[in-house]
Amino acid sequence: MAKINEINEQKIVVQSVGGFASSLQQIATMRMTSLRRAVLDSQRFVEEATQILRELKKERQSVFLQELRKVDKHFKTSSLRKEAIIVISSYQGLCGSYNTEIEKKLEKIVPQYLRADYFVIGSKGQEIFKKFKRRYPDLQWYPYDVPEEVKIENLHNLINMFVYYDQIHLIYSKYINTTTRDVVFLELLEPALDMATELESEEEAQGEFLFEPDIEELIEKVSEKLRYALFRQQILDSKLSLYTAQMIAMKTASDNADKLLKDLQLEYNKARRKMIDRKIQEVQAGRALWAEE
Repeated sequence: MAKINEINEQKIVVQSVGGFASSLQQIATMRMTSLRRAVLDSQRFVEEATQILRELKKERQSVFLQELRKVDKHFKTSSLRKEAIIVISSYQGLCGSYNTEIEKKLEKIVPQYLRADYFVIGSKGQEIFKKFKRRYPDLQWYPYDVPEEVKIENLHNLINMFVYYDQIHLIYSKYINTTTRDVVFLELLEPALDMATELESEEEAQGEFLFEPDIEELIEKVSEKLRYALFRQQILDSKLSLYTAQMIAMKTASDNADKLLKDLQLEYNKARRKMIDRKIQEVQAGRALWAEE
């Protein structure tokens, strides 16, 4: 009887966990479906706007190099570039290997970029960098928090820091499809000015472009809008990847709970059958005793 009661208690616990996992799975599925539509709708705009900005800056660099070469044909560029790396992680667990995959990527990137400044979004990523700080005492990292519903004003302070860096990289889990994601390390905007490469390709460029009102003003306006759009797009993309990871993890947990419930039910049936058989044997033994008397 004690074993049957123990099995019943285990069944109650497993049912509770399975129900909780199933609820989280449904919530993650609804969030993923809603967010995927928004991400895909804005993706083409961001890609096209990025290409436009690259072309504008390439044209400005070409003009700049021509003027610079007139002044000094043997100019040199500094090899020291100030870099920032933005890491996007989650604020919660129960999302499978989502944060573990980001940590594995950081294990490879951080030793190569020890002089960079790291801005870490998400409490799980901030916990990872606390461990890195003990390993690399000179590592500079700063926590940055954003709410669940990301708006432009939530990114304003961080984006204003971009002007102080020559290169800005981003590490986040990129959504590919419902079952696939990939932790990527990419540059948030266009590559920094590479003088040698531009000089080699300058002679190949042909044609002349006229910009209205002015190329500098145009780049400034496009850059400001694109920074917000692109950065927000990457954050939404990482959230989409998080929701798919959570959906799959909770689906696996729910399936495992169902399987465990079936195993417990079989174990319960066997224990109950043994108890009934024992009772029958006791009754039969009692009848035999009375018959002898």
